[in-house]
Amino acid sequence: MALIVKTPEEWEKIRSTGQRRFLLRYGVIGRGVPMALLCALAVEISLGNPLPEALRSVEFAGRLLLAFAFFGLGGAFTSLMTWRLYERRFGTAGDP
Repeated sequence: MALIVKTPEEWEKIRSTGQRRFLLRYGVIGRGVPMALLCALAVEISLGNPLPEALRSVEFAGRLLLAFAFFGLGGAFTSLMTWRLYERRFGTAGDP
């Protein structure tokens, strides 16, 4: 889920919901979860495991949990950098 904010008013509306919600919505859920699912599916396909049976295996569950952790953290980091970028761009970095 790409976020493009063009005006300070748009940013203020998003900012008013809070940084934690922003990180969760745009980073973990918007980026981390879809990437984790795609990665885990790509690994199963590349290993040649039969679908959809492979999706019910313990090995797939382990790979999926690892992918959620990895991509969730990556998404949160990316959205934190986006938050900071918009804070600098719209001059609100010193506000609480």
